[in-house]
Amino acid sequence: MTVACSPMDSQTSSLSKVSRTRIRLADEPAKPVVPEHVRALLGPSWIIDGEDSDLYEQLLAGVGAAVQPFDLIDWLLLKDVVALTWEIQRTRRQRESLMRMARRAAVETILLSILPQEGIRLTGASTEASRLASDWFSGDRKATKRVDELLDQAGLSSADVTAQSLSTRAQEFDRLDRQNELHERRRDALLQQIERRRSGWAKEVRRASDEIVDAEFKESARDVLAEPSGERLLSVRDDE
Repeated sequence: MTVACSPMDSQTSSLSKVSRTRIRLADEPAKPVVPEHVRALLGPSWIIDGEDSDLYEQLLAGVGAAVQPFDLIDWLLLKDVVALTWEIQRTRRQRESLMRMARRAAVETILLSILPQEGIRLTGASTEASRLASDWFSGDRKATKRVDELLDQAGLSSADVTAQSLSTRAQEFDRLDRQNELHERRRDALLQQIERRRSGWAKEVRRASDEIVDAEFKESARDVLAEPSGERLLSVRDDE
């Protein structure tokens, strides 16, 4: 049975939908945005191919909203802080990626020294070690269990895998660590310049910058040494 709606009922329903829409829009926090005339004067973003330019812009706008730049000079200083913060994030992501790849190679190297003693030669120790290491790296449960068993039988553990990883890629880790220290020193020098310009403002900028770096680092790094699959976090994308 079809019930016809009166014009008044239809109008009431439409108004109700509009009201609900307005409530939803009011409840959703507006994303901070760098004023267009200011952004045009700040120059291009410090990003490389493969990085998220929208995320960089959100980062710049979010920090700006948090610390409230007063004029264009403040914005220029703030942009450099954000750029260096981005560089620090990039370096830490590179270190995380290097550690993941180094652990995969370390597992294969260690398995090559274990498998012949276990008598696994069906497809050759090298092929077997590579397959197990790849499956372990991908997070395959059976492979992870098998690798743990082999390590245990050889009197080894995941700590030995980490030690092997660090020793074989020591120069690369050292380069990334020095690069990160350089970015942090440049950021500290810039914060001192900001402090001389506006007393107390540098503390707010540093806090915003540290929160961004720490948020991503805690999410991305906590599983690097514990999880064979090396699943990534990413970071501040949805929490900004």
